[in-house]
Parts: sequence; structure tokens; C-alpha cells
Amino acid sequence: MTDEPQDQGPEQSTPKNEAPQSAGQDVDLASGDSLVSDQAPDDELISTRAASVRFNRTSSTGKVSNKDRMDAANQSLADALRITYGFLQFGMIILLILFVFSGFQKINEGEQGIAVFLGKPSRAQLEPGAHLTWPYPIGELIRVGGGTVEVPLARIFMPNAPGANSEDSLLDLPIDRFSGAGRLNPLRDGSLITADLNIAHAQWTVNYHRSNHLRFVENILPEQEISVIVIAVRRGVVRTMAETPIDDLLKKSAETMAAQVKEIAQETLDGLESGITIDRVVLVRKTPPLALLDQFASVQSAAQNAGKEREDALLQQDQWLNEVAGRSADILIEMINEYERLIELNLSDEAATLLETIDIALSGGEVEYNGVNTSALVSGEVSEILNAAQSKASSRVSQAIADLEQFNAKQAQFEANPILMVVRDWSSAMTAFLEKDFVTTMYLPENVDVELLINNDPDIERERDRIRKREESLKAVQQRREDFKNDIFKSRRGITEEEGP
Repeated sequence: MTDEPQDQGPEQSTPKNEAPQSAGQDVDLASGDSLVSDQAPDDELISTRAASVRFNRTSSTGKVSNKDRMDAANQSLADALRITYGFLQFGMIILLILFVFSGFQKINEGEQGIAVFLGKPSRAQLEPGAHLTWPYPIGELIRVGGGTVEVPLARIFMPNAPGANSEDSLLDLPIDRFSGAGRLNPLRDGSLITADLNIAHAQWTVNYHRSNHLRFVENILPEQEISVIVIAVRRGVVRTMAETPIDDLLKKSAETMAAQVKEIAQETLDGLESGITIDRVVLVRKTPPLALLDQFASVQSAAQNAGKEREDALLQQDQWLNEVAGRSADILIEMINEYERLIELNLSDEAATLLETIDIALSGGEVEYNGVNTSALVSGEVSEILNAAQSKASSRVSQAIADLEQFNAKQAQFEANPILMVVRDWSSAMTAFLEKDFVTTMYLPENVDVELLINNDPDIERERDRIRKREESLKAVQQRREDFKNDIFKSRRGITEEEGP
């Protein structure tokens, strides 16, 4: 069948009694009857426009029905729907696979994960790496950082610092940059009240880590984590300062106070079941009120100087004791103190026994006292003094014997020849007299009368006076040293001397 459009002239116009056929209207080519309706249309609906298409009613294949045309269209539509449905199924499978594989998630280094299924934790403490979990919204993988976190508390207990924005910058800010020279304003200035109702300031840092990740996720919101830590440490600081006087705050070890703060803050976090463990609390800076900083500094300086002087005195005491008595100083002091106590209690027999023990110990003998053996412990000046005393006693005895022998010899000479002995002793005495530094010897010719009117030589007198004063000064110094050595071991209770009969 061929449809050939033909131009029609005016002589081939459509009769008025025949309705024009639309190009898209189904037509029976054999009979030419319309399938739409058997009634003739109204004249008003009949178009007088010339036909634009004419169909050839003759066909070599015969008659083609509308049913065959509809079967072909339906087949095409069915094929199109089948292909579309296949693409849809393929897309759904791809989406399902992507949905399933979306459960593969990675936990980075320094993190730990918690797998959640239908809103409940199914696995906890997942190590870094890839893990398969239920896809969202059926399940979820929650990542929690496992490293140490440092939180500074540099502003909350310090006066306001104009121009300082971050907490870290306040930690390094010089103390004179804080505006605390005048009155404190509670709206902008922080402070602490100590146990003796004084005002102090301090800066802290806290290091913590999340030890129980499940507890942390269940009870702590991520955006409130830092606030919880700050509140817990702040509570610990306030309680610790309320029990600490300001002198202890300024003098006490910072580590001791930080340990107390850490203990209280950890108790607070454990009560919240936060799953957070505080590793370290550090007291970075502590200071009295800035308006009184100079006064506190002077008091601290005086206390430090006193402590230094006390340590120096103890060190010098140990040094002197070691120089005087060596390693036996402590045991000798105990024995001497006990001897004085016995004297005060009028226990003469016990005191005499102990004195003998002291003498043996001082002489280097072996004595057992309070479990300590004093053998070979005595040394230093005590040993030197004892040796000097023994040597002096020995020399005095020897001198006395020598004097006695000389006296006996002179007595025998005097009995044999008194004049010779007197002349000899007179000559010896005159020679010794003339050798004195204050004697001036003058030689004159014989048989000449001379009258001399002279004064003492001023140079010689000055020299003699200088030597005399020097000797007196040396004797005074030596005497003071002896007195000091004698007084250095006296106890505060003193020694009661026994009165003679």
C-alpha cells in the first residue's frame, strides 16, 4: 500500500455530503467506511478545506486490519517495558551491593571504634583498620580518639589580661600583663580563696585520655567533653585551695597540690561514668594577689634566706663536729648529755661510771654504747687535744725531774765551793739580763769619768711597744679560741659542778 499525496485543483473539491478523513484516523481501505461512527456529521462540523492527503484504496496484499496494527504496537511497548525493567533490576542490585559494602569503614591510627546495631553497641574497643559493620541506618561505626588531650586552665583563676585571646598565650604571658593591680572585678577577673581567707591566683593544665570508649560515647556529648573536664578540674582546684593556707600554697610543692586536684577531679569524672582518665595535672603558675606581690615576695625572700642560713648552720655544725671529734661526734654528744642528766639527777655513781666510759672513748679505747662501738671513731681536734695534753703532762713531769736534778747538782756544788757557784750563777744571770731587748749596752774607756744624761731611744721604745701589743693580741686570740672550743659542746641545760667538801 502506498500513500501518495496529490495536489488537487479547484475541480477536485470534496463533496459536501462526504466527511473528510483525518490523516491519523483508522480507515477500512476496501470499503471506505468510517470506523468512528455511522451517523453523518453535522454540516457545521464538516470542513470545506481541501484534503491534504489521499490514500490509494487499491493494495496488492489485500486487507490489513487494525488488530494487527495494535499487536505490533503492543509488542513494541512490551519489549520497551521489559528492557526498562531489566535496567531497573540491574540498578537495584548495584544499589543493594553498594549499600551492603557501605558497612566497610576504616578506623584511623590513634582512634578506636564502637560498632552499633539497631541503636545498641554490638562491639567495642575496635582497633585501627578496616571493619565491616551494619550499614546506616541499621548500624553505625562510631570513632573515638584514643590519644592524650591537653586542656589549659589559664584564664579562669587569673585576673583579666587585655589583648590575650587564647588559653595557651595566657600561660606564657608575663605576670605584669594581668590587670590585677587594683580591685578585682568578679565579672572579668578570676581568683581563688585559700583556707585562711586570702586571695590567690593560679594557672593549670590537665592531660587526659578516653580510657573507656563505650562509657564515653554513652554519657558524654563530644561538644561538651572539654566543658566536663574543665568543670571537674575546677572543682578539684577550688576544694584543694579551700583546705590550703596561702603560705602553704606559695611554699608547698606544686606536685603535691596537683596530685590532690587530680584525685578530686578523677572522682568527679568517675561519678559521671565518663570513661575519661586524667593522666596529669600541672600547676603552671601560682601567685598571691598582684596588688600585694611585692610584699609577699619580700616575705618569701626572708623565709628563703632564713632557710638557707639554717641549712648553712647545720652544715657548718656537721663540719665542725667532724673536725673536732670525727665520726664519734654524735655518740660522744649522746654520752655527754646523758652524763649531764645524771649529774642533775644527783646520780653520782652512774655519772662516774659513764664518765669513765667517756674517758675511754676519748682516749681511743673500745666502748659499746647504745649498740655503737666507738673503737677507732675518735679523731680530729679531740684527738689532737688529748695527745697535746698527754704530751704536755709528760713534758711537765720531765721538766720537774730535770729541775730536781739541777737543784740537787747545784746544792752539791754550793756545799763544795759556795763562792764559785755564786759567781757562776751571777755571770749567767748578767748574761741573760744583757741579752734582753730593752737593755742597751754602752762601752767606755777605762779610768774616764763620764756623766750621761740620755733618754730611751724612741724607735726602740716603739718597736718594743709594737712587739708587746702583738704578743698580747696573739694571746687574746688564742684564749678566745680556747674558750670557744670549750663552750662549743656545752649543752643548753648546763653542767652542775659538784661542790667540794
